[in-house]
Amino acid sequence: MNFKKTILTNGVRIVTAPLPGNPTATVLVTVGTGSFYEAPEQGGISHFLEHACFKGTSKRPSAKHITTELDTIGAIYNAFTSKDITGYWSKADAKHFGRIADIVADIFKNSTFPEKEIEKEKGVVIGEIDMYADDPQEKIGEALLKHMYKGQPGEREVLGTKETVRAITRDALVAYRRSQYTGPNVVVTIAGGVPEKDMLAWAETNFADLDAAPANPEFPTKDRRQEGPETVFIDKDTDQAHVVMAWRTFDRLNPDRYAASVVKNILRGGMSSRLFIRLRDEMGSGYYVSANHSLHASFGFFAISTGTTHERVPEIVSAIIEETERLKTEPVPLHELEKVKEFIRAHRLMSLETSDDVAEYCAEQETLKKNIMSPEELDAVYAEITAEDVMRVARKMFDGAKLTAAAIGKGIDKEAVKKAIS
Repeated sequence: MNFKKTILTNGVRIVTAPLPGNPTATVLVTVGTGSFYEAPEQGGISHFLEHACFKGTSKRPSAKHITTELDTIGAIYNAFTSKDITGYWSKADAKHFGRIADIVADIFKNSTFPEKEIEKEKGVVIGEIDMYADDPQEKIGEALLKHMYKGQPGEREVLGTKETVRAITRDALVAYRRSQYTGPNVVVTIAGGVPEKDMLAWAETNFADLDAAPANPEFPTKDRRQEGPETVFIDKDTDQAHVVMAWRTFDRLNPDRYAASVVKNILRGGMSSRLFIRLRDEMGSGYYVSANHSLHASFGFFAISTGTTHERVPEIVSAIIEETERLKTEPVPLHELEKVKEFIRAHRLMSLETSDDVAEYCAEQETLKKNIMSPEELDAVYAEITAEDVMRVARKMFDGAKLTAAAIGKGIDKEAVKKAIS
């Protein structure tokens, strides 16, 4: 994959990834900010700012002007906010690169935040908060984080609370944007069938005027030391019980993150993975099972989630524990290790087929790590991972004293769950 990074004098990082012959172009502007950069009373302001930027600019005075112009050229477009990154993007036929680039830059730099639109959008975001509150999977995940990281940024929801959203003012949005959307904190990524010189010329013209001041830093999460396994339960009349098991691990720059990715895919990478076979094929316990390693600047956690009947929660928790313990005590067979490495490599390859995939791949690495590893470099790293590395990292990750098990449902045998993880 061909890409180049250019840094402007004001600190803006421009990543250009020309894809000769690709019929589309993607423009993605990311900022290193999110809920981890908010004071408690600002909860949700990063996400709300992302919404508010679409409500009109000095050049396009309403949301309808923005969306109609993009729809007229058949573009797709959106924005996103997470714990530590915010992004604005559009993708279209490469011949429309100039149009989507102008609109994305306009939204990012020139939003006017009309007071009336801000008040209306509060209803939209509060509706989003209510939507997730009605979802038991979301609810137990939120409860788990609040338990594990109480009093720390790690417990915060990206959306904020109804109270903090209602308190957001236009002045607060302008001040927050000024503090975070600064040159050194911005990455402009362009990928697709556009000459690199045109990509770079546009980015330099449109982003050289951003303030060069450093952005406000992240509020770090100080992970606490557990004395032993802990539990979180929510009694709710659901048709299915939802279980999340999370272990405290390490930050996103830890060198063991690659071996941890192999561990994750051994457990839940494809339908031949260990948890899929154990829970679905052998036990028929429920429909979904997932594993995810969340890595952030100052902490991380590995989570396994599944749904089952309320009566089977202790049994399923025990089965998950058994599978994680196996990784600590039994070397992964060579054929399985090679299968998982190929699974990771092939999925990375398939995830880079389109211009928006390539833009996201580059932007996420550059924004969060200030460095982009090519697919070839990552292939070389994974090639060196051995069964001994997998076992060592599994022992490091699946420390029972760092485990928190959470479940939501009705009539769950809580004592049996506690016994299963003890």
